[in-house]
Amino acid sequence: MRVAPAVETPVAIRIEGLKHAYQGHTVLEIDALDVREGEVLALIGPNGAGKSTLLRLINLLERPGQGDITYWDGSHLANLSRKQRRLLGLQMAMVFQDALLFKRTVRANISYGLRVRGMGRKERKGQIDEMLDLLGLGELADRDALSLSGGEAQKVSLGRALVLKPRILLMDEPFASLDYPSRMAMRNEIMGIIKEMGVTALYVTHDHHEVLEMADRIAVLHEGRIQQVGTPGDIFNSPVNETVASFIGVETILEGRAVHCKEGLTCARVNGVDVQVLAEARTGEKLKLVIHPEEVLILRDSAEAGSARNRFKARITGMAVLGPLVKVTLDCGFRLVSYITRTSLSEMGLDVGDEVTAAFKATAVHVIRH
Repeated sequence: MRVAPAVETPVAIRIEGLKHAYQGHTVLEIDALDVREGEVLALIGPNGAGKSTLLRLINLLERPGQGDITYWDGSHLANLSRKQRRLLGLQMAMVFQDALLFKRTVRANISYGLRVRGMGRKERKGQIDEMLDLLGLGELADRDALSLSGGEAQKVSLGRALVLKPRILLMDEPFASLDYPSRMAMRNEIMGIIKEMGVTALYVTHDHHEVLEMADRIAVLHEGRIQQVGTPGDIFNSPVNETVASFIGVETILEGRAVHCKEGLTCARVNGVDVQVLAEARTGEKLKLVIHPEEVLILRDSAEAGSARNRFKARITGMAVLGPLVKVTLDCGFRLVSYITRTSLSEMGLDVGDEVTAAFKATAVHVIRH
């Protein structure tokens, strides 16, 4: 039986050799990055990483100092005519952290872009009504947009962008100003609509929890450079360096050295303690061991560790409540962080100073080479 070759997804935007500076200070330097048609690509990184600058360059709001951006129609940013810039601009829409609404009705705000484009009243009304219904804003259509709650206002802002049926949607932390429950509900709703419409989207955030659930791929930026691009699973399970690991919430990154390796199982020594890792390594090789807090079990009885090869006597040195979870810091001869549920904490009766067993599997350790 012949297997059909995989169909490569077309590229909507291709970035090559892009470099941008403000007052002589380089803020963005990207060798290569593709944005695929129909995907949600999340740009994540700390404040000042260059995420918003990249959106502005793609959206033709600034010209890069060096490099080029190729758009879906084959046109190049480096040599766009005025007409091409205008036509490309009409096919992109941008949503900011603040809603930036006019002191007019919800309907008038959503219709703004369509009116600017010269769409007729009848056709405009049909698209606006469809978007109001899609966003659940029908009952608010005649309300003053400035009287809305934060979540409602951001919905209107997104509706104003989506009603244009853009080829590219650029979102610069659109949910950051909302409280946690509103942000979760809004994010799930809006991302569902974007997927349904088939819009290609670039989503900027510094919240790594958001993108693990909503993005098709993630690009991690740090100090203007891309550190890693991949699926959420790639980024979470196999960070390429300590910068990426730290940004996605890993608090246990251990410095070790391989003392022996047999049949793909390496023993790495960390502060005099041996950690078993399912990875090949040369004897004497320096390694960085990445352990996600979700992978670390805290037990009263070491016999409960099951198949976990790594079991250490540990003392609880700190606790912090993180919503439904509790971050537990342990001393096993090295610092180790675990997340457990508040229910488990209560049932086990754990407290700072308690002696416990910390356990994790050899497969739970990701190795970063020096």
